Amino acid sequence: MDKVSILVAVYNTEQYLAQCLDSLLCQSHSDIEIICIDDASTDNSLSILNSYATRDSRIIVLQQEINQGQSKARNLGLKHATGQYICMVDSDDTLAPDAIECIVSTFAQHPNTDCVLFDLMHWYPDDTFERYHYRTEQRIFTGSEALRYSIHWDIHGVYALRAHIHKNIPYDESTRYTADDITTKLHYFASREVRCCDGKYFYRQHASSVSNAVSIRRFDVFVADLSLKHHLISLGCDNYILKLHERYRWHNLINYWYYFITHQHHFTAAEQQEITRSFNLHASTIDNTLLPLSLKLRTLYIPFCGTSGMKFWAEHYCALRTFVFNKILRR
Repeated sequence: MDKVSILVAVYNTEQYLAQCLDSLLCQSHSDIEIICIDDASTDNSLSILNSYATRDSRIIVLQQEINQGQSKARNLGLKHATGQYICMVDSDDTLAPDAIECIVSTFAQHPNTDCVLFDLMHWYPDDTFERYHYRTEQRIFTGSEALRYSIHWDIHGVYALRAHIHKNIPYDESTRYTADDITTKLHYFASREVRCCDGKYFYRQHASSVSNAVSIRRFDVFVADLSLKHHLISLGCDNYILKLHERYRWHNLINYWYYFITHQHHFTAAEQQEITRSFNLHASTIDNTLLPLSLKLRTLYIPFCGTSGMKFWAEHYCALRTFVFNKILRR
């Protein structure tokens, strides 16, 4: 039986942790190790982990003395992983009982497949579910195709991977909260073949998650986007992928500037200065030669060379967008 290592980074999720662990322990594919890394939780998460570890030897508990973020926690777990395949499960999410079995079966049936995507289900607070909407009919990809589709998240990034690839490409630690997006794309590019399967992963949606919270850390996406650009260039990716990513970076800068303006009151004066500096820095790294002509000619979206020009147009775009939204709300 093929062994699967499941990495579970844990930080203050005592409310959901038992449900997560129960879903992993009841997998129909029993040859698993569940490597739980407590990232200096301040609630009862570590106690819950230790309690489960005493009951089932497949649970391995590691601990970080100070909070360092998901990427460093997962990389610590990665060093201890002994499975043929490796996947990660967030500590507030769950798997269907046959999810790992579906993953292993897909690998076994398709020897050239290096990466297998779960069937991702969004799990809402009212206990309703919605399947992730792929923006392509394709379900089997070359590594380069999977990377291309992941630029704008036409496919998701929840998967299992052959261990040798994962250990060669650990989680990027350039930022605390968005670096796994970088790693996902690099994993795809390193794979001979990426394939979807029917094993369901239930991805909990709640307001307290990092992706939904109003925080200065959301602007780490600028750092992650630039880091990925450097990776893509060093890997020799074709110009088409570089153009897709640069367009994605441009849209992120504009949209996160809009986010900053609409949530400005949530940030301290020092945080506002830091966000502005980050925007200016990353706006200056945009390569306008990689942006399509259609974007350059679009009203209020013209990427002028230089930071000041980009900031000017970003602010005007935000003002127009706010005006339009207000008009709609008044109807």
